[in-house]
Amino acid sequence: MLRFALLAAGCLCAVPAHAQDEAQGEAANLGGGLSFSGAPTMQEIIAQQRACEQRKPPRKAAGAMTETTYKRMERIIDSIGKGQYGEAEQKLKEMSQKADGYEKAIILQTLGYVYASQDREGDAIRTFEEAIGLNALPQQVHETMMFSVAQLYVGDGKYDKGMQALNAYLQESCNPQAGAHVLLANVQTEKKQYREALKQIDLALVKTGKNVKESWLQLKLALHYELKEYARCAEVLVHLLGLAPMKQEYWKQLSGILFEIKRDPEALATLALAERRGFIDDENEIRNLSSMYMYLQIPLKAAQVLERGFSAKQIDANEKNLEALATAWLVAREYEKAEVAMAKAAAASNKGELFKRLGQIQMENENWKGALDSLQKAQQKGGLKSVGETAFLAGVCAVQLKQWKTAEASLRVAMQDEKTAKMAAEWLNHLQAELAFQEATEAQSYKDKAPETKTN
Repeated sequence: MLRFALLAAGCLCAVPAHAQDEAQGEAANLGGGLSFSGAPTMQEIIAQQRACEQRKPPRKAAGAMTETTYKRMERIIDSIGKGQYGEAEQKLKEMSQKADGYEKAIILQTLGYVYASQDREGDAIRTFEEAIGLNALPQQVHETMMFSVAQLYVGDGKYDKGMQALNAYLQESCNPQAGAHVLLANVQTEKKQYREALKQIDLALVKTGKNVKESWLQLKLALHYELKEYARCAEVLVHLLGLAPMKQEYWKQLSGILFEIKRDPEALATLALAERRGFIDDENEIRNLSSMYMYLQIPLKAAQVLERGFSAKQIDANEKNLEALATAWLVAREYEKAEVAMAKAAAASNKGELFKRLGQIQMENENWKGALDSLQKAQQKGGLKSVGETAFLAGVCAVQLKQWKTAEASLRVAMQDEKTAKMAAEWLNHLQAELAFQEATEAQSYKDKAPETKTN
């Protein structure tokens, strides 16, 4: 089996016509037309065919079949249809020994198909080649057998002989069938002759026109990919989506290719369409889509994708995923939702860093008590990137709550860190001034309330 026979895995499911039309329309908006590498146009192919036929008139049958032979052949073909290959083989061999010219060629052709039907490739090839060598069959039958020989060689893994037989067929025929170009493209691909193979598959596609086969486009896609022609890959994938809009892999591959060639908005749009159709259900794929939204600065969509994944139980509610959700909500300035998500992420973590981030979000929400509690938990758990910053934030929260002793202790810890020392000192000065003002106010209030002493 040729290794490029199928590029993408997936199931082609039946869909309503209107759904196919919608998918084709969406796909068409994502790329341009299909490009061909050096292949002639259909008009050029027709002109070449006519010129070839003028130079080389088609073969004619070298004789005719007698009525006796015709009737015997009818009975043999009937037995072949019933799967009686042994009996048919024996009779055809006997007949071939007594026949010559056109009759012998027809008998050998039939015997070759008997061998091929039994997967006896070697016998089939030998018999077909003997029939071809008689030069007694009309052009179309002669060409068909030449192509059959090439197919048998390739199917048997004998690529060099297969290529030789294919080239002989292509030289013989003024109008080679598109399948011959595809077969040659497969052989050339197997031999890593990617550029030559691309020319053959493109020629087959030009000949086929609108009735293109999916497997041929898959081969073209593989060849462009091997040649690192990623923009051409995108074109082919758009056409594949038009043929098979329900194949999930095409949507994902197109998105990946568009991202590779720096067409980020289109890559995101493609993946978003795939998610809308229910094709994005794997945890890594959901995270990837969310990351793309974040990369393109659309955090609200990033958070919503993750929320849907959690709701559908397609992604685990673990520390990593919950942190991603909280970050998306935070960048989207949805602080309350960010706080809920970060609280879950912090609870699932064994380090203090996420509790610190939770505290920062709670400070944005002016939830000073909750923030101080989270920052203290962060200090207890440890594993912090910046002990000084965490202590400073805790000190600020404590100041807001007028918990002066806690505030002073936290700010003094923050002063020991070079990065937060200056800010902590400023807040500590503010704290001391606040305390001094409070003490003075309390003293004045006490003095004002004290009873006056009478003098004689």
